[in-house]
Amino acid sequence: MRGLPTNEKSLLPSNTPRTEDDILKPRPGWLSRNGKSLGLLFGLFLILQHIITPHDVVGDIFDQSSAARGERKSSCQQADAIYPKAYNVSSLVVNQKDRVINWLAGAVRVPTETFDDFGKVGEDDRWDKFYKFHEYLEKSFPLVHKHLKRTPVYTHAVLFEWEGTDPSLKPLLLTGHSDTVPVLPATRNLWKHDPFSGYYDGEHIWGRGSSDDKSGLIGALAAVELLLESGKFNPTRTVLLAFGNDEEIAGNGALALSHLIEEKYGKDSIAILIDEGNGVDEAWGQLFAAPAVGEKGATNIQIKVETQGGHSSVPPPHTGIGYISLLIAALEAHPFKPDLQIDSPLVNYITCAADAAPDIPKDLKKNALRLANSVNSKKGKFDRKALKAIEDWWVTGSYEDGTLPQGKGRALVSTTQAVDIINGGLKVNALPESVTAVVNHRINIASSVAELKEHIEAVIAPAATKLNLSIEAFGKEVNLLEGPKAGKVIVDTTKFGLDPAPLSPFTLDDPAWRVFTGTAKGVYATRPEAYINEDEAKKEIFTVPALSTGNTDTRQYWNLTRNIYRFAYQYGKNQHLNNAHTVNEAISADVFVEQVRWFLNFIVNVDEATDL
Repeated sequence: MRGLPTNEKSLLPSNTPRTEDDILKPRPGWLSRNGKSLGLLFGLFLILQHIITPHDVVGDIFDQSSAARGERKSSCQQADAIYPKAYNVSSLVVNQKDRVINWLAGAVRVPTETFDDFGKVGEDDRWDKFYKFHEYLEKSFPLVHKHLKRTPVYTHAVLFEWEGTDPSLKPLLLTGHSDTVPVLPATRNLWKHDPFSGYYDGEHIWGRGSSDDKSGLIGALAAVELLLESGKFNPTRTVLLAFGNDEEIAGNGALALSHLIEEKYGKDSIAILIDEGNGVDEAWGQLFAAPAVGEKGATNIQIKVETQGGHSSVPPPHTGIGYISLLIAALEAHPFKPDLQIDSPLVNYITCAADAAPDIPKDLKKNALRLANSVNSKKGKFDRKALKAIEDWWVTGSYEDGTLPQGKGRALVSTTQAVDIINGGLKVNALPESVTAVVNHRINIASSVAELKEHIEAVIAPAATKLNLSIEAFGKEVNLLEGPKAGKVIVDTTKFGLDPAPLSPFTLDDPAWRVFTGTAKGVYATRPEAYINEDEAKKEIFTVPALSTGNTDTRQYWNLTRNIYRFAYQYGKNQHLNNAHTVNEAISADVFVEQVRWFLNFIVNVDEATDL
C-alpha cells in the first residue's frame, strides 16, 4: 500500500460545516430511557470491533466521518487571477483576428505529413517538405527571426532563443511540433474542405494540423511576434521556443532539442514547460482548465508464433494464424485491472469538482467528500471504499452518466492494450511458418513497463502451454515442454518502451502551478464575453490536474524540469470539432485567437514571477 501522497494538500476539506449533532440527533425522551443500554451496546461494539477488525479498517471507518469534526475548507483551492503588471498585453490581439487566422491557415497549406516508414533525415527526400514550412515561418514572423536566435537541430527541428536580461533566472520553454499525421487518400473525399486548403468559413479554420499541432506552434510564434511588434516588452527571463519535426512518429527532433538545451542551460534548468495537451472543458455545470500533469507510459509487445509449414490440404488442428488468434484472445480475456491511487491527479480532479461543480452526480460527490475528509483527518489513512467508488466511476460511471465517451474513463485509470498489427501467410494453399502480432500498450501511471511484462508473461505462458507451444518471453525460456511441440511463441518488446511520466506539481504551494492557474483565471476573466454579458462576467474557471492517455514530445524533456504542463487554452462549445488525427480537422477562429491571448499573458506573467 502506498503511503499518503506528498501532495496531500491538494485534497483539502470542503467548507460545509457539519457537527456531530447534525448527524445524530436522537429524541431526548428516547435517550433518557435508553442511555445506559446504548452505552453498554456501544462499548461492546468497540471491544468486538477491536478484536475482529483490522486496525486499518477501523481507522477507515472513523475517517469517513471526519467531516463531523468541524468546518471544512474547499477541496478546490485556486490561485488568485494573475494579470501582467507592465501593460495590458491582451490588447495586442485587438483588431488582429484576420492576421492571426491567416498565420494558422497559411501553415496548414504547407503539408508536413510524416509516416512511420520515414527514413533518416538527409536520406529520405520526403523530409524536404519541411524546408518549405520553415520558409513560410520566416516570411510570416519576420520579427521573431530578426530578434531571436534561431538554431536548426536535427535539420528540421528548431530552437528560438529570446534572451532575457537576467541570466540567473530559469527560462520559460514553449514547445510544439510541425509534423502532422497523414491524410489517407481513401478518406480525402470525406473532408468538408480540402485538408490542405486552410479554408476559413467565417467560423472555423479547416485542415490537417489546424488543431494538432500547428495551432500550438503558430500560437506561440504569434504571441512573440506581437510582443516584439509592440516594443513594450523586453524579457527579464529568457524565453525558448522549441519545435520538433517528428512528434507523430519518433520524437527524435525533440530529443535533439532537449540535448541542445541541456548542454547550454543544464539539467533542471527550465522554469516551466508548456506543450500541446488538454484544453478547457465544461463538466457538471462548471468550466475546468485541465492541463495534463502526467502522461501514461507506452510500449509495444510483439508476439511471434513459429510453426511447421506445409501444404494446406493437410492442415494441423491450428495453423500459426490460429495459434496467434488464441493467444490474442487470451490477452483480451485478461485485461489490465483498473488502479486509481490516492496520489493520482484524477483524484484531485474529482475532489475539486465535488466542491466546485453544481451538477456533479450525487454519489460521486458524496464519495469525493468522504475521501477528502479522510485524507485531511491527518491520521495517515484514507477511505479506501470512497477511493474505490471513484475508481469505479472512472471505469463505468463516467460513460453511463454521459461525462466521457465509452472507454475513455477506463483508459485513464488502467493500462490499455490494442492489437493493431498482425502479419502472416503468403499464399492461400501454404501453411504460414511465421505469424506476428503487435500489441500497443498505454501504461497506467500507477504501473510500469516491468509490471506490464509480468502480466503479459503470466497470461501468455499458460495459454501457450495448453496449446503445446514452447515460449520464450523477453529473452528467457518460460516453459520447458517435453516431446514434440506444435511450435514456438516468442514474446518481446519492440524498440520503444516508456514508463509513465513523472507527475508535475499541482498544489498551490508550488510557484509554477500558481502562475499557471492564476494565468488561466485571469485570461478567462478578461475574455470578450465577460465585457458584454453580465452573466458571463460572473462565471469562473477552475484549474484541475489531469492526465494524457497519449504521449507528446515532453517525454524528451524530463531532464529539464518537473514543471511540465500539457495544455492548450481552447474552450467553447465548438472546440471539440478539432477532430485531430481524423477527417475534418478544424479549429474555431475565435478559440485560436484566445489561445494566442493566453500565450501573451502567460509569457509576461512568467517573466514577472519572482519565485520561479
